[in-house]
Amino acid sequence: MMRLPSLMFACVTALLLSACDERPDNSWQGYAEADYVRVASMESGIIEKIAVERGDRVRAGTPLFRLETTVEEAASAAAQANLEAAKATLQEAELELKRKLELHRRGNVPQAEADTARARSDRAGAAMLAAAAALDQAKYRLARRESHAPTSAIVQDVLFREGETVVAGQPVITLLPPGNIKVRFFVPEAELANLRHGAKVRLSCSNCPPDATGTIRFISPEAEFTPPVIYSDRSKEKLVFMVEATPDAEPEAFHPGQPATVSLIPPGAE
Repeated sequence: MMRLPSLMFACVTALLLSACDERPDNSWQGYAEADYVRVASMESGIIEKIAVERGDRVRAGTPLFRLETTVEEAASAAAQANLEAAKATLQEAELELKRKLELHRRGNVPQAEADTARARSDRAGAAMLAAAAALDQAKYRLARRESHAPTSAIVQDVLFREGETVVAGQPVITLLPPGNIKVRFFVPEAELANLRHGAKVRLSCSNCPPDATGTIRFISPEAEFTPPVIYSDRSKEKLVFMVEATPDAEPEAFHPGQPATVSLIPPGAE
């Protein structure tokens, strides 16, 4: 038979565990999450230079990495030389046409010679335009060998090193734009009616800014079981709806994977 003190201890323990699982109304557990930007190589080749390191803060347009450009630089130089030659040929043809037209006006040359000079000038003009297009194409291929940051962000990871070979479409740098950081939390169906898109919430976590707030940007239309990272023994089988809120300020303070508590700010108290 269980002694009275042991029975009382068991009851008190059960009450404490139950109390620990309680949470305030309109308050939910969640964690910080982020949508990463994976910058891929547009071409295949050997990585010649990695211009950033993990943890660097970059602005939009900052060079991230460059592939070897020997072939592309040679092609661009050849296209530039062809364009200069085509311009010289066109200039010569235009001068010849001008001379033939003047001679024809004076009656010194037949119409056929003037027509021949005009046709030569037209061909030279078309050749010059083709050379210019070829140069633009060569410069475009050269530019594709270097990748830049599409937005201001933190360099989350560098997936390749200089000298390694990458194929087109393969991510090389992972970026984390501060605007892509959010807090994801899970709400029971019975409490879902309290939330709406654009509602304000309070965000609490270790080392987060005091009185941090966020705005609800997404409410999942589908229910799911409470994720293992946040469930308790009493809630692990409950159906919940995923909700995402973006921090209103200092999003960098919320580190992906960090636990957070989210509570609804009543209308008018914002």
